Amino acid sequence: MNENLYQHLHNQAIVIDATCPLGSVEDYFKLWIDGGVTVMVPTVAVNHNCQETISLIAKWLKKIENNANELLHITSIHDIYRAKKEHKLGILFHFQNSLPLETDLDLLSIYHRLGVRIIQLCYNVKNFVGDGCDERTDSGLSEFGLNAIREMNRLGILVDLTHSGYQTTIDAIQASEKPLIFSHSNVFNICPSPRNLRDDQIKAIAEKDGVIGVVAYPAFVSTKKQPTTDDLIDHIDYLKKLVGVRHIGIGMDFWEGMDGIAKIEDAKKLYDVLLRNGQWKATSYPPPPWRYPEGVEDPSKFANLTKALLNRGYSEDEVLLILGKNFIRVYKEVWKS
Repeated sequence: MNENLYQHLHNQAIVIDATCPLGSVEDYFKLWIDGGVTVMVPTVAVNHNCQETISLIAKWLKKIENNANELLHITSIHDIYRAKKEHKLGILFHFQNSLPLETDLDLLSIYHRLGVRIIQLCYNVKNFVGDGCDERTDSGLSEFGLNAIREMNRLGILVDLTHSGYQTTIDAIQASEKPLIFSHSNVFNICPSPRNLRDDQIKAIAEKDGVIGVVAYPAFVSTKKQPTTDDLIDHIDYLKKLVGVRHIGIGMDFWEGMDGIAKIEDAKKLYDVLLRNGQWKATSYPPPPWRYPEGVEDPSKFANLTKALLNRGYSEDEVLLILGKNFIRVYKEVWKS
């Protein structure tokens, strides 16, 4: 592969990383800048109430203001193209749970005004909206959840089904009038984790013209202690054969516990907390160290993914779709701006 070819294509692309927990920590957003990413989607809130969530949003808005020469708040499609043109990193607010709604759907209007454009329904366990993918039951979407999806559709907030239970995802896809996404999920038939997707879930999201962001968290890629970039692209190949390139994106899920960021003793402490509070189960999340795929170990190496896709035989047009254009299509359909 000609080094100039893949780097030129990567520089040309609008690159969207659809899930970036590490991006909310300190100044790690600079790694995405180094990786040539156009839009980073940081996890603004997970298991937070309304007051905590507003505080987290305020901190992010202040960070964007203080780094205005590098960062741009994304609330519209126009902002994405502006970020690319101005060589800035776009910041797109994402909740990895619906707990910030508490039991008041009117809060959705406030969050929308503050720039939240994507909300994930569940984070592994049960909440007011429905069951998560690691819950002992699989009861599906609640009445509150159905109403939440209707209100998100009305406002222009994209529904994210990652971490949600099987029946919750199927119910949500049927209920939504707009496309939905799995922001960071892989293929169960390649790596049988409860966090990964069955074929009928993949087909259902594609029928709604949604997108699946392929995730690099190692336990969702393969059973190896450290997967390779080729292992990650195996998931992309599978999705392409099953539903086509139109429904594939990237959601790497780099986070603060990963190898190369956290010391092993700190990662073990974090792991113990996540197991103890029930957010994680050991059957889905093996213990650290969490080594991301060789070649894309951190966000600064994003261009290696472009190179690997080209080496696998993907055309330049296909690579541009996977890196960002597919998510832009869905954003445009849902956001109404």
